[in-house]
Amino acid sequence: MKQYLQMFICIGSCFILLPILIIHLSGVEMGSKSMQSMVIGEQEVQEEQDIITEETLIGILAKEIPYTYEIESIKAQAVVARTYMARRILGIQKDGAIVGYTVDEMKALWGEEQFHEIYSIYQEAVQATRRQLIMYDNKPIEALYHEASSGRTRDAASIYKQDIPYLKSVESAVDKVTQQIQYSKKEIVERLKESYPSLVVETDTLESQIQIVKKDEADYITAIQIGNITLSGEVFKKILDLPSCAFKIYHSGEDIIFDVKGSGNGIGLSLNGANELAKQGMLYDGILHYYYTGITIENYEVQL
Repeated sequence: MKQYLQMFICIGSCFILLPILIIHLSGVEMGSKSMQSMVIGEQEVQEEQDIITEETLIGILAKEIPYTYEIESIKAQAVVARTYMARRILGIQKDGAIVGYTVDEMKALWGEEQFHEIYSIYQEAVQATRRQLIMYDNKPIEALYHEASSGRTRDAASIYKQDIPYLKSVESAVDKVTQQIQYSKKEIVERLKESYPSLVVETDTLESQIQIVKKDEADYITAIQIGNITLSGEVFKKILDLPSCAFKIYHSGEDIIFDVKGSGNGIGLSLNGANELAKQGMLYDGILHYYYTGITIENYEVQL
């Protein structure tokens, strides 16, 4: 009888301990955050709670888009940022991760009194679009974006020399951001020679030695000649810290004036354009479909 009792206790203990052992081996710790298996398209990744935590995503939005923008444009950017980071979490894209503000940095930026009010705006956008990603061909897209276009976004092939089907040029007439940047001819030559010591150009007649060689369909310069060298528009823009490479050139005495349209590389979603479309009543999903060609917006699955 004693042997039967011991056997019963042993079997009973196994029934109690077995589920605990299974939980432990599956990577779930009792009393702590659980790890979740997330399926995105055909790929799977292990991550806590969400593909990117709410706090992290809010910090990114706070750095990338003004809280004064329309809420639908902020929602659109929430999906963009989540999608952008998803590719990096999945290993599809390894470089270019976004670093947002920390809570302490946001408090310092806005002040304690305004912090909760502004934070709640971004939080609303994140929660309203929870788990949503922009997809193409069953994968998260490379959700590129910029501050404002020239009035038309660019085809990605104009920079990357390859076709990206969801990053096509689209009209963005609501973008009307322009700036005039003025440099002395001497400073322009000095900056160019820092990067290209072999540059041969006469400072006094610089205006006659700058020639725009080629533009793309959105009026962005793709090739510009200065003296004996030819640069891409993006390289020239970077050297002179211009907002974009969609510009016209004017001569004024000892200075050169660049009349610049837009800000950023002009590919993908225009933040300013999205805000203007939101003012016209367009919802965030419509904004995303407008700027990214042929995409779908899908929820990624979370499996406990």
